[in-house]
Amino acid sequence: MPRMYSATGQSRWPWVIGAAAAVVVIGGGVAFAATRGDDTPASPSTSAAAVSPSPTSTPGGSSGAGDDEDASPPTGCLGGPQRNAAMVLAAQKSAGHSSYGAVEVATAFYRFIWQSPVPSSSDVSTVEKRVISPDAPSSYSDLGAIYKQYPNISNGEIPDGTRFNLSTTNGLWMIDPDSTNDRVTVNVAAGYVVDGALSPTRSTAQGFVMQWEDGAWHVAGGSKPDGETLANGGVRYTGGC
Repeated sequence: MPRMYSATGQSRWPWVIGAAAAVVVIGGGVAFAATRGDDTPASPSTSAAAVSPSPTSTPGGSSGAGDDEDASPPTGCLGGPQRNAAMVLAAQKSAGHSSYGAVEVATAFYRFIWQSPVPSSSDVSTVEKRVISPDAPSSYSDLGAIYKQYPNISNGEIPDGTRFNLSTTNGLWMIDPDSTNDRVTVNVAAGYVVDGALSPTRSTAQGFVMQWEDGAWHVAGGSKPDGETLANGGVRYTGGC
């Protein structure tokens, strides 16, 4: 049985500190999310390639957390293909009070934060104020400070100075079964786009705690995804970008 977790570097992002990396296979490639709690880089585990996904489609939402049987399954591109604050806000505005809506906003947020060059300071400030919940820990919500200290958020998975972003075209999503109507934990796996080309081998996964407040989904924190569970039971986005 291959190991559930591996690592390629140490994470400085608050929601994954102290967590091992999730091993996720999407689109035929092995993903090593850069999440390690110590200061010693680790080598990728080739045994992880034996893990392969068999994602399932679940009618309605996958958790029963505020699901709307008339809602459309997550596209992975709600808000549009851009990776700016306007895209995240558009996704937040369009997403309904359902687990599907929580997935869309979490995905938009992930696409926004996980890119290089990092978003503009004005866009970061807008997302901090309007998308991150006031209940989120201060260490989590200060994106600007995190970017200043760690400008390469891939932690060396992608070389410094290389342009990259995420694609949900072959991505996976999953809802934690303990989610409720107003608080949904969303796990997302997405592929890296490096210098404009979708990588056949690199992708990353993160978990986001989404909270419904003031009539919209907000990011209230993060969690460590179970890589094996996500790879084998995650649901494909219906579109992606």
